Amino acid sequence: MSRIISNKEIESCLSPHVGVDPSVRARLLSVLEILRVFSDENDGLTAKEIARIIGLRCGKEPSENTILDDLRTLSENPPFGMEIEPAFKGDKRGFRCVRRLISTDEAAVLVNLVKTCKYLSPDQRDSLSFKLMETMPRNKQDEVVESVYVDERQTNSSIDVFHAANVASRAIREKRSLSFKYASKRMNGTVSEYEVNDEDPVALIYSFGHYYLETYPSKEKNSEQRPKFRRLDHMKDVSIGGKMRNRLKVEELSRSVVRETSEKFDMFGDGECQTLFLRVKGSHAKYVYDAFGYDTKFEHIDEELAIGYVCLRVQLSPTFFRWLFGMAPNITLVRPQGLTWIRRFTGLSSCDEKKLVEIQDNYDEAIARIDEQIKVFGKAHGVFGRDFNKETADPSES
Repeated sequence: MSRIISNKEIESCLSPHVGVDPSVRARLLSVLEILRVFSDENDGLTAKEIARIIGLRCGKEPSENTILDDLRTLSENPPFGMEIEPAFKGDKRGFRCVRRLISTDEAAVLVNLVKTCKYLSPDQRDSLSFKLMETMPRNKQDEVVESVYVDERQTNSSIDVFHAANVASRAIREKRSLSFKYASKRMNGTVSEYEVNDEDPVALIYSFGHYYLETYPSKEKNSEQRPKFRRLDHMKDVSIGGKMRNRLKVEELSRSVVRETSEKFDMFGDGECQTLFLRVKGSHAKYVYDAFGYDTKFEHIDEELAIGYVCLRVQLSPTFFRWLFGMAPNITLVRPQGLTWIRRFTGLSSCDEKKLVEIQDNYDEAIARIDEQIKVFGKAHGVFGRDFNKETADPSES
């Protein structure tokens, strides 16, 4: 059906300059903008309604025939990837913008992708979402707003991941090396950095929610040269250097990226969330931030021993246990040490005896699951009952 646009909609939805200039060129652009904002595949506007809107803006309403001529021109010469569908006799839907550079559904998908991208700062997300929403008809925008709840745990927003990716991609194309600073957050909130010079970039990888750059470092004395996997959200001040030093090795590694990625990267699963406490050595605090968010807060920090404790809500999934096994003994589960101890943690200041027992039960269940996982692992690999001091029998003797 064709629409009648209220004065309130006109003032709130149209830019102030639209329809103000009565010249032929400006009017043609105004007609296009009015259709873009107020019409879609199903609902359009009549020439009379468009003339009325322009008249309200410039003080002089153009004739209906003038607007019809503008609409025919636009339908015969579709601009900016748009398509204007003319209104035929008996068609009550009016003139409609039936195709645009980005469709309504595509814009909705892109808005939700931007809103859930953890590598953009909140301001960047809001700015990009607003620009994408502006490509949609106004009556469709409400269908997108608040359609996705965004987990607002903080990530390392001080580093521009996409800038690092663009520079790395250019270096790969031009077969040149990269230099950068590699940054990680300490338990006390400060950031440590060290210089990385002249590593040869192999490939950019996106795996389990993180961007990585595989690199091949320059030869170091008394060390075996192996590829490294750099997290892009730890890389800053990325710059391109000279020609690759190990071009043949880089080409060999690039052919194995697809095959080996699934073996090298992993991290959560599903299941019931539990409240657990981790004892963390200072050197491994960065891994807790990476896995559980940069707004994770440590308590009971002992600077002398370089340890601290963190309370987490996690799922007892195989991927969590795999992560925990890999971090031991630097990151381990601990049992809550009483009400005074537990009340230091965020959200637990009013913890009572009943809640403490419930949380201690979470720990006991996690330890039982770990013991179960270890037994399954040992059985699968023939570890239990195996005599490591006895030499392996010669298969030919059996």
